[in-house]
Amino acid sequence: MLTLYFHYKFKKRPSLLSAPINSVLLFVVGTVCATPLLSSAGPVAAPREGFRGRALLSVEPGSKPFTQQEIVGFVIGSISSVLYLLSRLPQIRTNFLRKSTQGISYSLFALVMLGNTLYGLSVLLKNPELGQSEGSYLLHHLPWLVGSLGVLLLDTVISIQFLLYRNRTASSELEPLLPS
Repeated sequence: MLTLYFHYKFKKRPSLLSAPINSVLLFVVGTVCATPLLSSAGPVAAPREGFRGRALLSVEPGSKPFTQQEIVGFVIGSISSVLYLLSRLPQIRTNFLRKSTQGISYSLFALVMLGNTLYGLSVLLKNPELGQSEGSYLLHHLPWLVGSLGVLLLDTVISIQFLLYRNRTASSELEPLLPS
């Protein structure tokens, strides 16, 4: 989606350096993401002793610590979750400014909401691995839960906008795009 966005955004402004810069950037990002996966995947962090905070998201002394590969996956999942959450904000803002949801398919949002609900439930209802506590399991899957259930909340906001703005059409939407 980002590639299509930047393609159409800069389509009218071609640059001689854009292709080499994009290639270098893609190579650097790929190398940074792949390097930790290729190294040894031994445990990185030992369980903490002493102070015991929240029990739900804490890693118990008997549970396995994050491996280096799991840390990379957790970071990538967290970035994905943040981008997924941010993806709804421009639409919510546009709907609010226009006071209209014209041109948006509600069935798309309904299906996305159903998919995010089912995905979040599947993660919550899955049993942890043998020897893994529920708190450790939730901690390992936190980015995906936040992403799916957080976007479900934002899609609910868009659904409320559909209800609020269903009988309104903004005057700018009735004007032609090109002058005649």
